Amino acid sequence: MKLPKIGMRITKTFIAVFLCFLVSFIRKDGVPFYSAIAAILCMQPDVSNSIKVGLNRAIGTFIGGIFGILILTIFHLYIPIDIIMLRYFIASLMLIPLIYISVLVKKPTASYITFVVFLSIVITHGNDINPFIFGINRMIDTLIGIGISILINKILPGKKEN
Repeated sequence: MKLPKIGMRITKTFIAVFLCFLVSFIRKDGVPFYSAIAAILCMQPDVSNSIKVGLNRAIGTFIGGIFGILILTIFHLYIPIDIIMLRYFIASLMLIPLIYISVLVKKPTASYITFVVFLSIVITHGNDINPFIFGINRMIDTLIGIGISILINKILPGKKEN
């Protein structure tokens, strides 16, 4: 049995993820998990597809991030952390306007990442002291991953672009 060799997309993904970790280490702010995931999802066989996926991801990140910061701030001000089912209900209900906004801006394919960003801010970071700082860092982390992925894809082109 002959095993296939490791291709450029795998190599480029490894490099992009490692660079995300390196930037996070140097930056000392944010969570490298988010930039690494963005880099993995944006790494495509060619630059043009990476840019297309990256743009969708950036739009979804901004929509989800802004709404996440807004809702998490409302939670901090008005809904005690121990009323968790009310927080879950509101977070779930917010998916309706988030889908609607994705359709309005003609980016329905960005809705899935909008949800991921929104929920990662609202649900997993409900106890953070400053929702605004966390939300902004979450958006920056994602943009770092997108940028690194596109840059690596430009520097090390795939088969289609050689």
